[in-house]
Amino acid sequence: MKSARVHAFTERPEDIQVDELPVPVPGPGQVRVRMLLSPVNPSDFHFVRGIYYRALERVIWNQAGADGDSRVSIDPAHCNPCPVPPYTLGGEGVGIVEATGGGFLAKRLMGKRVAVAGGPPNGLWQEFAVVDAKRAVAVDDNLPNEQAAMYLINPISAYVMVREVLKVPRNGWLLLTAAGSALGKSVVRMGKHYGFRTICVVRSDANTTELRRLGADAVIETDKHDLFAEVYRVTAGQGAGHAMDCVGGQLTADVVRCLGLDGRLVLYGTMADSPVEVAVRDLMMPLAGVEGFYLGNWMPRQSPIKLLGVLRAVKKLTAQGVFYTEVSETFPLDEAAKAVAASLNTGRTGKVMLRIGGS
Repeated sequence: MKSARVHAFTERPEDIQVDELPVPVPGPGQVRVRMLLSPVNPSDFHFVRGIYYRALERVIWNQAGADGDSRVSIDPAHCNPCPVPPYTLGGEGVGIVEATGGGFLAKRLMGKRVAVAGGPPNGLWQEFAVVDAKRAVAVDDNLPNEQAAMYLINPISAYVMVREVLKVPRNGWLLLTAAGSALGKSVVRMGKHYGFRTICVVRSDANTTELRRLGADAVIETDKHDLFAEVYRVTAGQGAGHAMDCVGGQLTADVVRCLGLDGRLVLYGTMADSPVEVAVRDLMMPLAGVEGFYLGNWMPRQSPIKLLGVLRAVKKLTAQGVFYTEVSETFPLDEAAKAVAASLNTGRTGKVMLRIGGS
């Protein structure tokens, strides 16, 4: 079967190769999915570049101890090692379950169309993927393949950050950077659904009209306007009670200054790939809080009941169109490198998709 892989960390999308691999065999509690479509997410290129690996090298639990253990793990217990190339890319997608390795949940999914979550070392950019049955969710027949392929990562991340982490109240102000992204637009729709107000921060006017159409309460184009002054004006001098940032660098420091009393900022990305320099008293005086969010470590810490509730909420919001995402380009699996390159184009307004197999 065909599989899109990297053999070493690289800054070059063109280093992604399509290799021939044996069709995998599912083990107990697993399903084999004949993949149909998979989106290209920023996280996919992070795995190409080794961003996650280098970040995890810095955390306290990955510092070599007395025993000289140098493994880099996602969790402090070292039960979940961070993958290293060579590996197959692809974090989510949609496909048909065509084989199981046994188990109650796996057998229930046999023959069904499922949204799946995965990732290196055994990612989903391949014709057949084996995943734990718990990471496959049957999707409604009326949900198009393109939307089913994006059913999990962005919708769950957006929902959890807004409803579980920040707990943005009705009529509260939520400031979000890179608001023209798929996740950003979903948060704007969530604002209209749940009744909170959104301040969308974008670099230019490429997405301004669309964000206003979706119901954004304010759009601030940083190439034309001063962020701090505009947030002051929009919030009548009170500042934003909540904020989400996926950029980093100077913009994050500017967002901190836009927080009101008891304001909270969640960091979930590093588009600028540069450190943040924040004056300590910019946090002290407004009693502001800054925290990081990584879905891969949030979900394993939740109870099955909590996760079921999140999935049900996301399913309902998806059916209502809150998490609809436009697809701008679709590439065949053989052109995975071109698809990743296209996803990095500045000003792109829709998702890039990989077509892996026929329906």
